[in-house]
Amino acid sequence: MPPGAAAAASAAPGTAAPVSAVSGTVAPVTAAPETTVPGASPGTRTPHTSLPDGDPPPAAGPGATPGSEPWVRALLARHWGLDPRTTGVRPLVVDGAAPLSHTAGLWQILEPGSRRVLKVRRFPEALRPPAFHEVKERVAAHCRRHGVPAGAAVPALDGRTGVRCDGTVSELAPWYEGALAAPADPAQATALVHCGLRLRRALDSVPGELRAELAAATAQPAGGDEDWSTALVDAARLLERAGRRDDPWSRLVADTLRPAVAAGPLLYDRLTAPGRPTRPPAVIHSDLHPHHFVVSPRAGDPSATGTAYAVSAVLDFDHLHVGDPLLDLAWLAEAAGRVTGSVARRRALAAFLKDAVRLGLLRPGEEVLLMPLLLAHSLPVIVRIARDILENGVRSPQWPGYFALLSPERRLAVHRRLAVAGRSL
Repeated sequence: MPPGAAAAASAAPGTAAPVSAVSGTVAPVTAAPETTVPGASPGTRTPHTSLPDGDPPPAAGPGATPGSEPWVRALLARHWGLDPRTTGVRPLVVDGAAPLSHTAGLWQILEPGSRRVLKVRRFPEALRPPAFHEVKERVAAHCRRHGVPAGAAVPALDGRTGVRCDGTVSELAPWYEGALAAPADPAQATALVHCGLRLRRALDSVPGELRAELAAATAQPAGGDEDWSTALVDAARLLERAGRRDDPWSRLVADTLRPAVAAGPLLYDRLTAPGRPTRPPAVIHSDLHPHHFVVSPRAGDPSATGTAYAVSAVLDFDHLHVGDPLLDLAWLAEAAGRVTGSVARRRALAAFLKDAVRLGLLRPGEEVLLMPLLLAHSLPVIVRIARDILENGVRSPQWPGYFALLSPERRLAVHRRLAVAGRSL
């Protein structure tokens, strides 16, 4: 893993939207966060025209394909005023490969003295309505005021954070020093969980008017995920199909779907039981997997296990919406459940439960709802990928990474451990 993490990670699979649009992204980082229009940055500012409604004029001439490098250069010049002569543009590469994202293009933007990331959403199902981007930034700013290092967008020249052009929506974001969290490390998992709990408290305090605006802007969730119970039926069908084949891709699908189908009774028992207590809807991030936390060592502050870490940025609020706040806690519980070593893992889960209950974010007994919620949340994404592999012949090298990130087998194991840890609450 490179020594840094880009602030514009794409959303993770299994989010409330398309496969985030799908996941986290890693890259070297040097620049500090920026929260204002980069007027002091080097480069000539060029005027542009933007229409208040609908797409603005094309970013480039007829020969430039949306999402291509010439198109990106023209977009940056027109909407952010970055001088093409001094601005470097290159596809974001992680360990020699493209980041884990299939609905967005990610680009390194190199200016004299700074680096940024441009995220271009290319498919209609990945697009949000124009109002969403402004509301998202206001929620992120609210979180920053409450001590949460929520990633900030770099506004375009007209002040917008989401630029609509040629059927795409683009956002420019700063880079943050650090690396994406590795929850196998107890110290990094601790930093992730503590920051996630602070974020959950900040989101609970979002003013009602802003929460209502977010609900209106996300009334049609991006991606249009199918219901988990429908996905479960399709998972059983696809598992049977994969079992009749003996190629590596079919075995990958079968190994992923088998525990997902086995989880069916648990999902129905925990999520559909009559009288199951529910939480009032709240603003939720909904995609708090480890790739959306940038961590850095805390100088001169060793932990009991070695290096101590702090979260320098929480990324990708693209799937922000009003929903069940237990979903955010489920992502944090899973991170604690990924710590290496049985003893350290038990301690991490026990510490998560103790802190979540102490802060009033979780009631005793709700711990057994967390992994069923997370399994149900990600199941439609897993099934869509399985369908692509088995029925559409789409065999992206990114699919194994998605399956690993959303592993039903791991979540069932975390569920069992949470149930045991919850008995001591």
